[in-house]
Amino acid sequence: MNALRPAGAVGFVLCGWCAGDAARLHTQEHLEALEAVRALLEELEQEITFRRADLNALARRWAAEQRLQTGQGTLQSALPPPCLTRQEAACFRECFAGLGRAEAEQECQRLALYRERFAGYWHQSQQTAQEQMTLARRLGLAAGLAVGILLL
Repeated sequence: MNALRPAGAVGFVLCGWCAGDAARLHTQEHLEALEAVRALLEELEQEITFRRADLNALARRWAAEQRLQTGQGTLQSALPPPCLTRQEAACFRECFAGLGRAEAEQECQRLALYRERFAGYWHQSQQTAQEQMTLARRLGLAAGLAVGILLL
């Protein structure tokens, strides 16, 4: 019974570290998703400007490449990445739902506006992410140590 307590304490410390690491990974995924959306919008703008691409064919191609999830196989029904915040996901849906309803030049202006919004979201998230990513493991480890000490 005495050996079980130290083993449990070590287990809590490891769980705390892992929880902190999971929080750090979630923050990193969020930043990568924002960057991927911005790059997707930039590529979409280029496709419309230079190639005058069929939006539904483009949506099918991106879905096949697993770069974009679509609800109904159209670009207008594109689903936001799951790790975006509610505000970012709403902006994503608004952007993609309005595609294909204007001239190419207007579409490109609109996409540039949304690309700037997502760049702003990325910068805002980047500022808070630096602090969160450095503290996440430490706080997880500290919480695990506290529970481990209480267990002993």
